[in-house]
Amino acid sequence: MKVGVTGASGFIGRHLVSALSESEHEVFKFVRREPKGDNEIYWKPSKQEIDQEKFESLDAIIHLAGESIAPKDILGFLPLAGGRWSKERKSRIYWSRKWASETFIKAFKSSENHPKVFITASGNDVYGDHGDEVVTEETPYNRGQYLQLVVEEAWEGPLDEIQKLGVRIVKCRAGIVLGRGNVATQIFTLISKLNLSGPIGKGDQYFSWISVGDLVSAYIFCLENSNVYGPVNCTAPEPLQQKEFARIIAKIMNKKYFAPPLPPVIMRLAVGWELGEQLGLNSIRAIPKKLLKEGFEFQNTTLETMKEEFTK
Repeated sequence: MKVGVTGASGFIGRHLVSALSESEHEVFKFVRREPKGDNEIYWKPSKQEIDQEKFESLDAIIHLAGESIAPKDILGFLPLAGGRWSKERKSRIYWSRKWASETFIKAFKSSENHPKVFITASGNDVYGDHGDEVVTEETPYNRGQYLQLVVEEAWEGPLDEIQKLGVRIVKCRAGIVLGRGNVATQIFTLISKLNLSGPIGKGDQYFSWISVGDLVSAYIFCLENSNVYGPVNCTAPEPLQQKEFARIIAKIMNKKYFAPPLPPVIMRLAVGWELGEQLGLNSIRAIPKKLLKEGFEFQNTTLETMKEEFTK
């Protein structure tokens, strides 16, 4: 298939483009500058611009682009680094998604020969805090937090307009993505190296996670499997409580797990109040019900299988 990918230069995008090519799909990258080759498609969401002809030549789109929810590296969490959720940053998060959605909706409505599959990258933090409750794709998300507003108004909600045109919409809601080189893995690795692994509060909140390899494979599985549509939890089958998550990483790195509990208020102050809630305090016990039902096979079902990502 001819697959257009937005956000192709990002951490997940680079892995996805490589995997799509290996799967013998023809990949086209959306770019905001003048295209340098036939495999690039110009678009500029902030101006509602897109190369309509090349857009219409695609069979499917995997939409990863958008202002990052979390900082791109560890230093981004520092107070003046610009990665925290300031009013300005929250505005960028919202409008980067709103403009992209509106650009695609306009492109689809302007064409009778449009892509038949549209996969968008979202996060399972949209569900909000659910305590010990098992979260599936049928679980309603809690309204009231910032990310629910973004998803409803700018991210997933607007795609219903495309669905009316007969497009198969897949809303991939990923957990914490783990893989060498991304910020989440860097943070967990650093904490363990400093022998600071321990619970945040009671540590009972659930972390849903997925390896970058499995996430990329899930995107391609959703692309190729016509039975998959709507919200899809892209998370490993076994979510872990935060204290167990931290203990396992410390163990595979041969580090100690003995730090005293970190008060939740310190977590909020360390990375910013709202961002702290989203990253470390909400409990989301998500399971990939749809992927498992359709026969998707995970390569990393436990954190122990991720050892090389944390130790090399």
